[in-house]
Amino acid sequence: MKRDHRGSGGARRGAGRTGGPPRRRAKRAAGARDVALQILLAAESRSAYSDRLLETRLREAGLSSSDSALVTALVQGTLRNRASLDHHLAAFTNGGFERLPAPIRAALRLGAYQIMFLTRVPDSAAVDESVELAKTYGHPGTAGIVNAVLRRFARGDRAPLPDAAADLAGNLAVLHSHPRWLVERWLKHYGAEEATRLLASDNVEPSVSVRANAHRVTPNALAAALRAEGHETSPGPNGGPVLVVERGYVASRSPLFRGGSLSLQDEAESAVVMVLDPKPGERALDLCAAPGGKSSQIAERVAPGGSVVALERHASRARALRENLVHRLRLPGVSVVCGDGRNPPLVRPFDRVLVDAPCTGLGTLRRRADARWRKEERSIAEMAALQGALLDAAGPLTRPGGVLVYSVCSLEPEETDEIVDMFLRAHPEFTRENARPFLPPGFAAEEPVLRAFPHRHGTDGVFAARLRRR
Repeated sequence: MKRDHRGSGGARRGAGRTGGPPRRRAKRAAGARDVALQILLAAESRSAYSDRLLETRLREAGLSSSDSALVTALVQGTLRNRASLDHHLAAFTNGGFERLPAPIRAALRLGAYQIMFLTRVPDSAAVDESVELAKTYGHPGTAGIVNAVLRRFARGDRAPLPDAAADLAGNLAVLHSHPRWLVERWLKHYGAEEATRLLASDNVEPSVSVRANAHRVTPNALAAALRAEGHETSPGPNGGPVLVVERGYVASRSPLFRGGSLSLQDEAESAVVMVLDPKPGERALDLCAAPGGKSSQIAERVAPGGSVVALERHASRARALRENLVHRLRLPGVSVVCGDGRNPPLVRPFDRVLVDAPCTGLGTLRRRADARWRKEERSIAEMAALQGALLDAAGPLTRPGGVLVYSVCSLEPEETDEIVDMFLRAHPEFTRENARPFLPPGFAAEEPVLRAFPHRHGTDGVFAARLRRR
């Protein structure tokens, strides 16, 4: 039996009629679908990433837990499936979909997503709520379009997909809702079968994993404390130092998180620090530190007696980093420095240096729902130039005999192997070391680097290489 999951949007029923004047949304109390539409509009304008918009708008809207969960599902699901939804919507609007006002496109996407993907929402509720949104943000004509198009969806009408035999990239781009340029790139690198699995994995809701603050609690004690908060956990599937928390865990509402007992961290991201392998008493540098998950893990491992410098370019992010590492987690031996990693304001070399470089983030598309629509293929070359400069700057800051680890949350060759190869050619004082002995068993492969895939490991897509200065 379907479950009505309409949230507070149902309170608006009857507030407007087709034929009436547009409403001023600033004077209305926003329901769940209204909040979702506003976030979709902001994400489309690229004013902010959807995950940050969700965090701030949900806090401001004061919605119930169930409505907050509905907003999150609507925003992330609609963004992930945007190409698929637009394919059908374009066919049902006779090619006029892109000419509709942005709020009407968003109302159509929200309604179509609920009908196609959310079994708990009755089709009639999805249609009615989107029509109400169209009345609010548009005029009677656009509300009529929304009503007519979504009723076709509700009847089961769908536009045919591109023929896979004639146009495999076009078929996969619609079916799995990715930019065509990215589908073509992954087909070239991985072949049809593996590329299809990778594309599909980006549309799976990622798990929430946490790592215990070693200064405060053991993993077993953290699991027990989370159970007391009402959340069961399981070990990381690849043997890493994380606990996977069951669905529904919201860190900002957890006393354990607010009290500094844990950090949110993907299992593959935690494996990067294992490749670095910091030891008690050592000095370490995290050259691109924000938001601080890896800095905190390093700080826990260099204690007692060690220290970490967490460098961050942007002042606001450096303040947030200090709040997280020093005040929330209360980690000893941590210094937060604001500066550009390409020209770091540091002189004395370190025992361990991590360059977790800014990247396209193409390994984290399941977690950042709108990122796939923000990236262009030229972004890869732009990021590669920055990554090479950061790694060059990190070389002199690694002491002779010290370890330098380069990592990104992308799997594109230009951002991974090619950066490392270029660095080693320019810096013969460094040599590549085998990362396998340091990796959790689930990540250990034949090659000497960490290369985690969403569809193989159930984690973010992450690359890390371990280098040592002679």
